[in-house]
Amino acid sequence: MDNLQEFLVWVLTPGAGVLAYWLMENVQFLVDLEARLKRFVAFGLSAVLGILAFLAMVGMGYQAVPVDWRAWVEALFSVAAVAGGLSQILHGLLKL
Repeated sequence: MDNLQEFLVWVLTPGAGVLAYWLMENVQFLVDLEARLKRFVAFGLSAVLGILAFLAMVGMGYQAVPVDWRAWVEALFSVAAVAGGLSQILHGLLKL
């Protein structure tokens, strides 16, 4: 990755899941979580990372600002769902 925009795009696509997975394996209080709770935390963590990347892209002008509150809700929901889903796919590929 050569610049911030490429990094943020990466986080929006597979990166949120990869980063969440790395955090779940390397941050001790996350490592110590019970397996079922760990799965939900990983989903939420990747969703939050994706949303933060989206908000950074909007703030930096890389992404168009949603036009109204409904567009914001739809964009944030889509980002969270994709990021969370990708984290679960990554978990399935590497752990199951």
